[in-house]
Amino acid sequence: MGFLIGLAALGGVVLAVGLSRHRIEPAEPVAPRCVEEFALRDARGQLHELKQWQAHRAVLLFVLGTECPVSNGYAPEMRRIAATYAPRGVATFGVHPDPEVSAEVAARHAAEYGLDFPVLLDPAQELVGAAGVRVTPEAVVLDPKGRVLYHGRIDDRVAPDGKRRDRPRTLDVEIALEAVLAGGVPPVAEVPAFGCPLPEPAPLLDEGETITVNKHVAPILWKHC
Repeated sequence: MGFLIGLAALGGVVLAVGLSRHRIEPAEPVAPRCVEEFALRDARGQLHELKQWQAHRAVLLFVLGTECPVSNGYAPEMRRIAATYAPRGVATFGVHPDPEVSAEVAARHAAEYGLDFPVLLDPAQELVGAAGVRVTPEAVVLDPKGRVLYHGRIDDRVAPDGKRRDRPRTLDVEIALEAVLAGGVPPVAEVPAFGCPLPEPAPLLDEGETITVNKHVAPILWKHC
């Protein structure tokens, strides 16, 4: 009998240690960021607006970089997470913040890496800027009203020094999603991500304004020459 009790106690210790590997300590509460109304087209030309997301329990964004090896290396994990949480009411979108990425390039990139969720074009970085994104790849978890509940790394597979682990120890974005789907908030609102810096955004056009070489294109070319 004593042996069984001791074995049960040992099992409890092992379980607790296993769970601790995926636990994040709560951060100090901060005022949440909020994504304002926007209208972005995906690689197929379909228009997406914030109000269309209100039917979902949560929205997951993966900020992508077509030429970022870290971002491309996470493509299988992005696919897995999107497929895992779609049946639970989470809508997943990719977001391209690079103004040089056209719809054709985005579609080709999605096909090459098997990204089977819609991919939005955000050349002026309206969406990623409001969410506080700094690098690619980053994950963003929003509630249906556009509140940013989490943004940062997908997991800790890639260390800040660039070294890659065989397996992640902390599944940050999944921890955040589980908290939101349980009716709560993520234990941590932001975890710094390692990746490629965001490119310079395209100018934000006024309503009815068209892109001109002198006002919009030349400054970008000058900056990169």
